[in-house]
Amino acid sequence: MEHAWKGYEQYAFGQDEIKPRTMRGDNGWGGIGITLVDSLDTLWLMNMTEEFYRARDWCRDKLNHNVNRPVSTFETTIRS
Repeated sequence: MEHAWKGYEQYAFGQDEIKPRTMRGDNGWGGIGITLVDSLDTLWLMNMTEEFYRARDWCRDKLNHNVNRPVSTFETTIRS
């Protein structure tokens, strides 16, 4: 988890996902930081508290579910 999170944080922090081959972020799920939000509980349970607090702060300051584009209701419900 630490290796995966470092890559996400370095190359795609706040974006929906990281594309590992290009090392670029992508917002294909609506641009709502879905990987970041979905990872919060895992960060906490793995005692990655510094990473958790950075992600929490991003949610507090930048998370916006008010998007005007089609999104997956299923993915948004289970991950965000």
